[in-house]
Amino acid sequence: MDKFDITYFYGPDGENIVKEECVRNMAEAGITLATLNFGYEVNKKVIPLLEKYGIRAYVEDAELKNAYWENAEDKVSDIVKRIVSEYKDCPTVIGYDLTDEPGKENFSILSKMVDAFRRYDSERECVINLFPNYASNKQLGTEGYEEYLEEFIKTVKPPFISYDHYHFRGRDARDEIKSDSGISERERLIRIAAEKEDDRGGFFENIGMVREKAKKYNIPAMLIVLLTCHGPYRDLTREEISWEVNMSLAYGMKRISYFTYWLVPYDDFWRWDNAFCDLEGNKMGHYYDAQVINKIIKPIGEILFDKESLAVFHIGTGEKGAEEFNSFGSIEKIEGNAAVAGFFEDGYIYLVNYDYKNENNLTIYSEEEVSLYRDGEFIPSGKTLTLNINPGEAVLIKTTKK
Repeated sequence: MDKFDITYFYGPDGENIVKEECVRNMAEAGITLATLNFGYEVNKKVIPLLEKYGIRAYVEDAELKNAYWENAEDKVSDIVKRIVSEYKDCPTVIGYDLTDEPGKENFSILSKMVDAFRRYDSERECVINLFPNYASNKQLGTEGYEEYLEEFIKTVKPPFISYDHYHFRGRDARDEIKSDSGISERERLIRIAAEKEDDRGGFFENIGMVREKAKKYNIPAMLIVLLTCHGPYRDLTREEISWEVNMSLAYGMKRISYFTYWLVPYDDFWRWDNAFCDLEGNKMGHYYDAQVINKIIKPIGEILFDKESLAVFHIGTGEKGAEEFNSFGSIEKIEGNAAVAGFFEDGYIYLVNYDYKNENNLTIYSEEEVSLYRDGEFIPSGKTLTLNINPGEAVLIKTTKK
């Protein structure tokens, strides 16, 4: 990664992506990175439009995907050579999207793919999105999630970690998902993992473990957050979406992705609703929610992008595995309701309201001067700072010696 980007998983179809209005809407929503999976001829038509609106791109390749699913390691090198030659003169293309949610049995061929891209095109990224920590050991192919992350990083040697975690459920309950329901075993396991009535635990354990592995192996990390209502996942409020994004930044994620940008065609189980755009490209409610959020978080993401995440503390959240704040650096005490504090090098601190329904009053006591980020600048605020943080929102502060 070379800068903070805002992207998505599942975007416009091939018929709409070639329309300037579609690309303009993406840019105006705050999207800075798109995925092109339409084949070389269509992708080449879209790239000039993306360039016009300042959007970069990943590309997918159907032949490479087939080699992945067939575990055809002997075909990888020639396919990668061909892909690299096709896009070698396209500076808008910054990487290659390889697959989504692989199990351990797929790590060997992914290692071959990543190695081939490094040999033939070392300047571009390879994107592999991992399972969340609520996937079963059968899906992971390991005895637990930490082993899954370790095996992936050691075997594949990815340029960064990408994963998804969908926290907010409660849309409704469903009947048991049986093996004879006419779907693949992979899809059945995904549905079982999703199927609960209440909000899912483990969000902070998941992001905390990913953060630790990213630091251990000195690679960046990104999170795909829930946006689109589907299956048991409820229709989120703007505050809930903001909560996901801000928690990601507090934990040092270097890129944000939304699931989904485009509405997925309706089916009786997932019942997709309220993405950025519907199937015809019309803006839906979440377009405007994410547009507001992206405008706020983009400059913050840019500031924190090259800052090392030093520590993350919780203030009264009671979350499993979270470290309760005592003191850190020049910050002696933080008083108030439940919050999360991400500490970064050079004195940057990102404070997130843990509550996505109510405001939070926090008071920060510091040994050094504290400045509050507002409207593109840091405003000196003394050594004691009292803040009112809206539901699910966050503030960026910086401590400096006077």
